[in-house]
Amino acid sequence: MTFTRPGSTEQGTGHSINLSAAGILFSTQHSLQENTALDITVSPVNDITPPLNALIQIVRVVETDNHMFEVAATIEGIKAS
Repeated sequence: MTFTRPGSTEQGTGHSINLSAAGILFSTQHSLQENTALDITVSPVNDITPPLNALIQIVRVVETDNHMFEVAATIEGIKAS
């Protein structure tokens, strides 16, 4: 998955851990802040399924033992592909 802050061209990468209709949990090397909005694109392994483009709001960031961050966020809106 990739993410950017709205209005920015700087792109970050992450790995989705869990995805539901209301939220997403992902890991990243980037230190992100709670209450930050991000535009995300989650590309499935199967090319038949289109990518998910959404606006999310970060609600929790936890640093893991391996200097990664687990980020929990709510999905605020789905964007057209």
